[in-house]
Parts: sequence; structure tokens; C-alpha cells
Amino acid sequence: MSTDTWYRHDMKTVRDIMITCIGLNFGPNPEEKLEEIRDSRYKHGLKIAKRLKIDDNDVVADIGSGCGFVTRAACERAKEVHCIDISQEFLDFTKVELQDFENTRFHKIDYASFPDIADGTIDKVFSTAVFIHFYYYDFIYNLIEVNRILKTGGIFYTEIVDSDVLKLDSMRAIKTHVGSYKHNRGKARLIQPFSLTALKNLSAQLGFKLIESTQSADVAEVTLKKVADAQIPEWLEPHVNA
Repeated sequence: MSTDTWYRHDMKTVRDIMITCIGLNFGPNPEEKLEEIRDSRYKHGLKIAKRLKIDDNDVVADIGSGCGFVTRAACERAKEVHCIDISQEFLDFTKVELQDFENTRFHKIDYASFPDIADGTIDKVFSTAVFIHFYYYDFIYNLIEVNRILKTGGIFYTEIVDSDVLKLDSMRAIKTHVGSYKHNRGKARLIQPFSLTALKNLSAQLGFKLIESTQSADVAEVTLKKVADAQIPEWLEPHVNA
């Protein structure tokens, strides 16, 4: 299977959903390793919940909640959790995955717009394995929307493949995508290396302060704090209704 085939699955089976959600990290038949995947992603969710200090006073949003495996740790701790995704198939899967939690809400969205969530109502936002696919302009639009839904003082966690530290002889996170990109430029949204330096600069202009960043090889985990409402240039505002 080519490295970009998983982007084109029709999401009609559990296998299709799993491959679209997690790629081929667990082999070509991830549905056979569901419990292993669930446990692995849940542990990542626990790590995020601890980092964000999620407690029973918090209203939390997961952008790109996927199959809900990471989200579970937040559901166990938070007052309310909003699962946000562009895929109805993912949301349907997640509704079953998290059916034991009455504090969970589900939102089908379009690109970088969360219309069902009111301004300044969320305490903490996290997003895993989503922003690694974003270009600079995607970051602009999504950070504006994250700023809108967060309370002042609210926290946002995400992950990027940090181009500031990439080495051509050791690109763990993107090496399997380079060959495919060479032959399919512009045809598939692969992992997009971003710059931690650029993220610091951009987020500061959109009302955030970087409060923590940790590096694991070429992946940077980033925590931002909303310190002010985003001051959006007039030319950028129409993106909300685009």
C-alpha cells in the first residue's frame, strides 16, 4: 500500500476508519489490534490531561477527536467535553467509543469553524495528530477559531513536526512521506513540517503566549495560553463565513 493511500479510504468499515485515523503505525490491519491502539492512544490522552491539569471544573474541546481514544482521558476528568471533527464517520465511531460518558458533546464542523461553540466558553483545548497536517495558513485560521472559543487564560495544546530541528538523515516523523510527496505534489495532504519559531511568532500575534514546549525527536508538543482576544486584520475576518 502506498504511503498516501490511507487518505483516500471511504470510511465504510472499521478498518477504513482506523487507517484513516491512525495511518499504518500499527500495520495494514489495525482493526486486529484495536485494544492495543486504544490503550496506546488512551495513555497519550492521560499525558495530555495531566499536562493541561484537566479537572471537574473544566469545559474541554478536542479538535479532530477522530476515534475518541485520546479523548477518553479528558471525559473521565472534565465537567464537559466537546468532540469536534470534520468527519461524520469519526463522530459516529466516537459516540459508540464514549457512550458511557454523559458529559460528552459532538460537533460536525467545516474547515476551521466551530459554530456550535460560543465565544469564550472553553477552558482547555487539545488537538492531536491534526496540526501535523497543517500549512501556515491553516494555522492562522485555526488559531483564530481556537482563540474565539477559549476563555481568557484558557489553554491550548497541540503537536507539530518541528522543521527547526529536522535532520535529513533522521526524519522519523516524515521520512515515509517524502517519496510519496515527490510523485504526488499538491495531490495529497501529507505530514507538513512546521516551525516552532513560526508558531511562537504567529500565536503571539493572535492573542496567545507560549507557556511550554517539549521536544521528542522532531515532534514538538506545544502549550499556548490565551492572553487576549485575537486582533484580526480586516482582510482576514471573512474566513469565518467562507
